[in-house]
Amino acid sequence: MKKTIIFGTLLFTLLSCADTETKDSQKEENKKTSVLLPLVRSAKVQNTSFNHKISIQGNIETTQDILINSEMSGMIENVAVSAGTQVKAGAVLLTMDAAILNANIRELKSQLEFAQYMLGQQEKLFEQNLGSEFDKKSAENQVNSLEAKLNTMEVQLSKMIVRAPFSGKIDQVYAKAGQLSGPQMPLMRLVNMSNTEVVASVSEKHFKSIKKGTKLTVNFPNYQLEPITTKVSSVGSYIEPTNRTFTIRAEINNKIGLMPNMLTELEIIDFEIESGLVIPSKSILKNAKSEDYIWVLEPAKKESFSVQQVFINKLKAYDGQALIEQNDLIKEGTLIIEGGARGITKKDLVRIK
Repeated sequence: MKKTIIFGTLLFTLLSCADTETKDSQKEENKKTSVLLPLVRSAKVQNTSFNHKISIQGNIETTQDILINSEMSGMIENVAVSAGTQVKAGAVLLTMDAAILNANIRELKSQLEFAQYMLGQQEKLFEQNLGSEFDKKSAENQVNSLEAKLNTMEVQLSKMIVRAPFSGKIDQVYAKAGQLSGPQMPLMRLVNMSNTEVVASVSEKHFKSIKKGTKLTVNFPNYQLEPITTKVSSVGSYIEPTNRTFTIRAEINNKIGLMPNMLTELEIIDFEIESGLVIPSKSILKNAKSEDYIWVLEPAKKESFSVQQVFINKLKAYDGQALIEQNDLIKEGTLIIEGGARGITKKDLVRIK
């Protein structure tokens, strides 16, 4: 009886060890098989908003940035401002010697006074039928002529004082007292930076997608300034033949001290959609026919997935994301291969990293 019990115990022990070895062997085999499966990165399809941007260079400009010239020639008598002076519209910037004009005006006033006296006498004679109408008209013409000349002289005299055409800051002063000024000689630069705009040249291929009101962000790569969000205020109606571009402008409320010709970088949203199928751009592959496709993952055995090749139509791509056309085989949450798909075939099983 004891021999039977011992034999039974020994047999059970041997069977248990054999079963354990079989299970361990199967686990090891499954582990080896799992290791041999391709390892991929996965991502989920999203139904979300999508926008596409283009990036171009631009410059800061202002419509009130001018070189001031004198309309009359003359000797500069006094320069009333210096570089950096803030002036208001109408402020005196520079005066020129007007001695000759003043002398001419005094002479004309004297001549006009005598001509008016002669006209009065001719009118009295005409009323008494002692003078002719011709003499009366001649006196009237003389008065009118002298008045016109005096008015011209007074206008010229006013031009001997150069005034600010608008409020702003004097950026540079070129004129000096004692110099002879002329219409072709720049006297100073006046700049008003309260109202500025960014100007950029855009390739003609974007002409249909950029319109008045299109959103854009103004960045300053060379300056430590915060980006400014604004909209396109005007779109050019002419394509420059030398570089095939058109001009866009966007108004900027200058509160941060922008200056003309500052370099900017514009990000323009030329395409925007509230909802669409969005996938990582890296997940899109091409076949020999240049057709776009992705690999869709479906659960298979333990910790493995089968793959399905699904052809897609890519609409837009930007910043690592791609918008694709609606597809019956793809919906929000569908699991796809994002990376590691090179060399995979339709019959393969894969593991997710």
